[in-house]
Amino acid sequence: MEMVEFFNSPEARAQAEKSKKKALESIARLKPGEAPYFVVNGLPYLTAEGIEILKQRAMEWFDEFPLGEPMYARNDKYQFVIHTNQVAELLGCGIRKAQMILASNRAILGKEKNDFISVKEFSRLIKQDEEDIRRALRDIGPDHSIE
Repeated sequence: MEMVEFFNSPEARAQAEKSKKKALESIARLKPGEAPYFVVNGLPYLTAEGIEILKQRAMEWFDEFPLGEPMYARNDKYQFVIHTNQVAELLGCGIRKAQMILASNRAILGKEKNDFISVKEFSRLIKQDEEDIRRALRDIGPDHSIE
């Protein structure tokens, strides 16, 4: 079975619908404000408009990757997940704001509080080129001391 057939199988579509449902429940718990808490690439986070845009991007993510992001073994310092200090450095914001961005992205994708956000998910949600983000991350190491 080829990957295209595998991702379009009835089981994969059922998993995508399950993931979408979980994400929609998580998105419903987000409280939109009048003014954006922060803006990433022109996208106002935690406003009604911003939440709708992110919801649409998340649903597109689940349509494209119904069983989750495919993972490959790599040996070229390929970074799979993004960390708080890296988000702060990439976007030029403080650690607390970077934590809120990642927490919002987790909620949009229906992930649990301590789940990681992959670089691919992050770049897709903020509409940045994934390879540009990966090149920038090569110069920014993860700081695991940040809580």
